[in-house]
Amino acid sequence: MSSDDRSRTDRDRWDAVAGSYVALVGGEADSFFRRLAPVLDEELGDPAGMDVWDLGCGHGWLAGILADAGARVTGVDGSVELIDAARRTYPDVEFDVRDLATEVPVEPDAYDAVVCHMVLMDLPALDPVVAAVARGLRPGGRFIFTVLHPAFFHQEPSPSGSPPPWSRSVAGYLEPAEWWIETFGGHRHYHRPLEQYVDALFRHGLLVRRLVEPSTLPNHERPEEQWSDYERWFATIPTMLAVSAVKPAT
Repeated sequence: MSSDDRSRTDRDRWDAVAGSYVALVGGEADSFFRRLAPVLDEELGDPAGMDVWDLGCGHGWLAGILADAGARVTGVDGSVELIDAARRTYPDVEFDVRDLATEVPVEPDAYDAVVCHMVLMDLPALDPVVAAVARGLRPGGRFIFTVLHPAFFHQEPSPSGSPPPWSRSVAGYLEPAEWWIETFGGHRHYHRPLEQYVDALFRHGLLVRRLVEPSTLPNHERPEEQWSDYERWFATIPTMLAVSAVKPAT
């Protein structure tokens, strides 16, 4: 199956699971957003007045948060159903349907920042979207993206028999692979080692500023002293990876 064919079937799948996705994902209480928020604060600061491109915006919840903070946001996603939901919820934000895995039209030097939260690992190809980011960013602009951590996400917990009482084994990390993930009703995931993400940035002239491996947070927001032993242990394994890259000013 070609990359274009994969992208087409992936978009159809996201349309099919859009309702479940909208119900389960997003908002400031979302555990993945609570891991992203400090990175946004440190890398963007106050986004008021910034032109921000939200790639893979889904139903627009992150675009809405940034718009409420004063940014001028454009959200793009390949799912018609998710963009329809975004437009209904955030009528003052601009949204567009685009296939991020094939071609993403953008005016040169149009944005101060690009965010791409938990998207790239669900695309069959990286180069089209990274090329668009490099074209659309203004010199000095930031590209902040998050993915499921390619080293630590896909494993099976198993008792180890000695403290700590849990362990996770990792296999096949360096081998690119397609996985079917049951979350939201089922969708395709594209595993890549970290070097493939970094290489894509370099190919398109973007330089890595920071790499952040935030602690895995539970879905609830109770104080840490109320966490279970398993939740405390799981916080030592980063299941999400955040990267901030910059388009050089010269």
